[in-house]
Amino acid sequence: MPTSQPPLSDLHKFLKEDELTQEGNPLLSTLPKEKEMLAPIYKYQGFWHSAWQLGGVLACQQHFQAQATDILLVTTPKSGTTWLKALMFTLVNRKHCPITKDHPLVGTNPQDLVPFLELNLYANNKVPDLASFASPRLFSTHLPFVSLPKSVHESACKLVYLCRDPKDAFVSLWHFTNKLRPQNLEIISLEEAFNKYCKGVNICGPFWDHILGYWNERLRNPENILFLKYDANHENLLVCSFI
Repeated sequence: MPTSQPPLSDLHKFLKEDELTQEGNPLLSTLPKEKEMLAPIYKYQGFWHSAWQLGGVLACQQHFQAQATDILLVTTPKSGTTWLKALMFTLVNRKHCPITKDHPLVGTNPQDLVPFLELNLYANNKVPDLASFASPRLFSTHLPFVSLPKSVHESACKLVYLCRDPKDAFVSLWHFTNKLRPQNLEIISLEEAFNKYCKGVNICGPFWDHILGYWNERLRNPENILFLKYDANHENLLVCSFI
């Protein structure tokens, strides 16, 4: 399976603290601010985002209109997102995309086949035209439950949440972040990163608050939320019956 990472242009935007401030957005100055592993992050609706990421969050909340047939794949960063996208894309499209050498996943990364709402489609305050997406539409997000667009809360769309052991998610995030750092920045120590992670000061953190938001909603609304554990997925796949 091909691998990819965010375009360099996106990484540069993530590393620029004042991406929104330069556009005159007054929101950043009102939000709690901390230094994360690479760049300053801001606390919005109880969770932490970079300035660049927050622009996509706000645009998504304002403009995304969920449909009852939509399926949203939800994860925290480094929790098996790419694997879940590949699995769900294959299942949703199994009728018209049989497993052959020409299957879309052979030449296209799952991250491109199942785009993020806030990180791709609505990034840079864009308002995309989603008319070309066939039903059921398949999207992904790192948004906490409280920050999902109002249309998602009010619709009957399906949510598939994949969680991962926090130790594994943290170590993966630490390695990933160090790979993205500019050469002029020192390597982020494991101890410093772990300290912040435990305090919940990380992208889309706090980790447990993110999970609990969806878990509690699953208890209230089990027919619309499928809750998966990354480490158990290979042994017991339940996604087929859900969709």
